[in-house]
Amino acid sequence: MLEWNLYPDIAAASSLQMALQGEFDRTGHSLEVLRSQSPGWRDVGAVVSVKDRSVDVVMGSQERVFTVQFWAHEVYVAHGGTSQLAAVAESIRLWLSGTQLERLNAACPFVEFDPWSEAYERGEGIEFRWQDYLTNPHQERQLTALHSFIAAAIHQPRLRALYPFTSMGTLGFRPTVHYTYSEGPRVRPIGDDRYLVLGPEQQEVGIADAAGSVELALTVLDAIAEQ
Repeated sequence: MLEWNLYPDIAAASSLQMALQGEFDRTGHSLEVLRSQSPGWRDVGAVVSVKDRSVDVVMGSQERVFTVQFWAHEVYVAHGGTSQLAAVAESIRLWLSGTQLERLNAACPFVEFDPWSEAYERGEGIEFRWQDYLTNPHQERQLTALHSFIAAAIHQPRLRALYPFTSMGTLGFRPTVHYTYSEGPRVRPIGDDRYLVLGPEQQEVGIADAAGSVELALTVLDAIAEQ
């Protein structure tokens, strides 16, 4: 349950939406703040959007903090938290005006982002993810199990042009970094550098070693292209 005594300014305005709108109006910025559509967050959450960029803001329940998420083309690229509503408003203004992540962080140090977000901003999100999965800098177990396949697949241009992602220990592919229902093959490690290749409807295509699994994955792409 939210401690409203932590937010006298928000309580006075009746909601985060109204308080944030007041900040923009006071500083002369013509941005429209909408209430969060999430159930139970209508008074404590807000959304501000301009074209392909948006920002979500939610109030913390046990301490005064505004948690902020930054989006570009519906891709989550940065986040941050601060107790200052004016700082939240300024970060939103900068982001929605087209400010790049590095400059946003310089102006609003509470905003954080990772190297993938910078790569995505440069249009290199797919290539960054491939290299990250191949090197596995954090020694993630699921990537260790997939390593032989990834090391072989990275040399196949048709696969490398797709965005790789993992879910429940399975490697999947899609055409862009953006979530889409139009996905490609899925590859599941079964031990001893052998992999089960699945189609987009989870149908089993076959089991093979890394090189063979790459070929099976390509047959899935061929089948998708023929549809």
